[in-house]
Amino acid sequence: MKANLDLPSKLSLVFFLWVCAFTLPWTFQVGLCLLLVIARFAIPAFRPVSHRSAAAFSKFILYSITVALLVTCLNALFIRSGNVVATLLGFSFYEDGLLFGLRTASRLILLSFSVLMFFISTPLTVFIDYLQSKGLPQYLVLMLLLTLHFLDHLPSRIHQIFLAQQARGAPVDSGVLSRTRALLSILSPLVLSSIVESIERGTALELRGFLSRPVASRKPEDTETRVNLLTICFYFMSLVIIAYSIYRWLNV
Repeated sequence: MKANLDLPSKLSLVFFLWVCAFTLPWTFQVGLCLLLVIARFAIPAFRPVSHRSAAAFSKFILYSITVALLVTCLNALFIRSGNVVATLLGFSFYEDGLLFGLRTASRLILLSFSVLMFFISTPLTVFIDYLQSKGLPQYLVLMLLLTLHFLDHLPSRIHQIFLAQQARGAPVDSGVLSRTRALLSILSPLVLSSIVESIERGTALELRGFLSRPVASRKPEDTETRVNLLTICFYFMSLVIIAYSIYRWLNV
């Protein structure tokens, strides 16, 4: 058995992290998030494939910290049950709301980190070829390819529309209120241009025979089932956590 971190191992790791996000306490989830951040720098298989992916991950870390603090504080403020943990400027923060906010924030961040780590460290062509080799229908692969391409170019497209609106004299950078008013003027061309580009790109792929392209046949020596040790470990741990969670839920 092999023990390298290939694409099936990454997918099994994402599945394991999603299971942990819905079953383990928030303290373990925070620890897993920290381990993912460390793995992004320490493990070569998790390093971003481009500088843009690395920059996007760094920005997402800052955004996730902000969102976690905001979700935790709002829940501690509005869920008025349990003991008062702290009082700031006349506002009381309650224990039950604080714990609920920590559970919600840690779950969302772990789910987001697991998916983001997978896509920033996996080239899109490798992922698409893997799905095709596993027999996924071609139209589903095409739909996923167009969706991932849209998400990948979404920030640059928003920036281009923002610059175009600014060049036309639209007050899109003079304050929060002006940015809110200009939201529709930015979303409308974004949605329309994305639909048109997706149709054109899908038509181009169809004309090039993407939907009718046969999957490359493997050599006889490659058709043997090769089991990855890490993949087995991640799926086994996931099943153990699920079974233990069900057992604990039935015996409450």
